[in-house]
Amino acid sequence: MQNYLIQQPLESPIHRAINSLKDFLKPKKHVPLKPQLMANELITRLEFALNSENPATIQINNSLLSEDVTNYFGYVYQNIQGQILIQSPLTHQMVTILPGTIRHISFN
Repeated sequence: MQNYLIQQPLESPIHRAINSLKDFLKPKKHVPLKPQLMANELITRLEFALNSENPATIQINNSLLSEDVTNYFGYVYQNIQGQILIQSPLTHQMVTILPGTIRHISFN
């Protein structure tokens, strides 16, 4: 029992309430919401992003039921299986993007 208390100290209800209040009041990152593009405009911009050497910013919906979005910036590629990938110019990491979740594509 003593080892359990040392490894996982007890938290008082006041300590837990203060921590949850701190988390609630902490400023959250806010991504500006860009307008949802029509399907033909998205297809045109996606084709341009795939064929150009310029980086693009792609905003995707995280959920179908909310306005929660994520921005990805980088070079857009398509692999043999047809998946859309975006590579960050800073970290060189590839992220797979589902075409149905794309909300907006812009070029810098």
